[in-house]
Amino acid sequence: MPVTKSTAVLLGPREAAIAAAESLGVAVVVVVEPGRAGREAGDWPVIETGWTRSRDELVAALRGFGFAGPVSCFGFGELGAGAAAEVNRALGWRGNEPESLVAFRDKALLRALVGDRAGKPVAHVLGRTTAQLAVGIERIGLPCVVKPVDGSGSAGVRLLSDREDATAFLRTTLDSTRPYLVEEYLTGAEFSVEAISVAGRHRIVAVTERRTAGVPPFVATGHTLPVRLPEAECTAVADLVRATLDATGYRYGPSHTEVILTGDGPRLIESHGHPGGDRISDLQQLALGQDVYALTMAAVLGLPTPPGREHPQVAGIRYVTFDRALPIPETSTELVASLPGVAEVRITATAGGRRVPAAGAADRHGYVLAVADTRDELESRLDCAVRTLTATPAGCSGT
Repeated sequence: MPVTKSTAVLLGPREAAIAAAESLGVAVVVVVEPGRAGREAGDWPVIETGWTRSRDELVAALRGFGFAGPVSCFGFGELGAGAAAEVNRALGWRGNEPESLVAFRDKALLRALVGDRAGKPVAHVLGRTTAQLAVGIERIGLPCVVKPVDGSGSAGVRLLSDREDATAFLRTTLDSTRPYLVEEYLTGAEFSVEAISVAGRHRIVAVTERRTAGVPPFVATGHTLPVRLPEAECTAVADLVRATLDATGYRYGPSHTEVILTGDGPRLIESHGHPGGDRISDLQQLALGQDVYALTMAAVLGLPTPPGREHPQVAGIRYVTFDRALPIPETSTELVASLPGVAEVRITATAGGRRVPAAGAADRHGYVLAVADTRDELESRLDCAVRTLTATPAGCSGT
């Protein structure tokens, strides 16, 4: 490879991440778990190693490559981002410090680091035993939210509305050693903020509107981006995000920060040192032409920032849930896929099965992803697609 050519070591990558590296003219080394190399076959080196459990073997293999140009390791999920930070530290490559990724994974640690740097702190108490949790609930007051310190995808999040809820929760955690965070219950519109960081400077890429079922466990039912907030709120949200990222010492790459706009201004829910889930990175690409993988590799490897879409659009995803009292129907996606603006449609549930009430993101039955020139047009297209997919008797114009 040319002396000046940069290299991206990609941990268990999606095909889109490999394509992004190639679009930048960056050489690729793909790292996969043993037996998984067939999925990523191509004209690039593939290292098979158990990187998700230990980084030692991977670090040893990478030492033998003798890279001549700039090189860094990249992971775009929670596990991958943390592992990449460890590899980069061990090899002296540019990237985030592992401690910053630990702070994102530990919700209690994140709250402690942020403190009042991101506006009014969210009242919270960490509980590792039933007695501590009972004290925390009493201190925070009802209603309150309890969540696993290391949880993700809304799994395990509960709203305790009254004493009966609190008693039931404490009873179920009697034998649990998993720490929980007890937090004040915040009300307001929910948003996430997608940002990209370069050497500790944080650029807001998009504000995403988040829809939820409105009841515990607060599972997302859809996302829309970009949305425009009033100027004062936009500034306050950006300040909160930058303060949060500064508090963790986050320096390079994508972040996803969740906030609630309350009567007291924006309040921090949680933050992550990787792209947002629920296909948010795909929404960015569709609406803004902003490829999160290319942006990240360019930021770390010192390459020019890839340009976005000349004429930005609006993109959204809506999750579908079939009647849980009936077997999941055999559903064709062909008609929905042909509707205007629909970029992707998928059923994730098995036909004929039954699903329990949604306890996390994995319990949803499918989704539709669409793009349009305006928010009104997008909502019309998504509404039409969802009603067609779930065979609601009411028709739609397909505009």
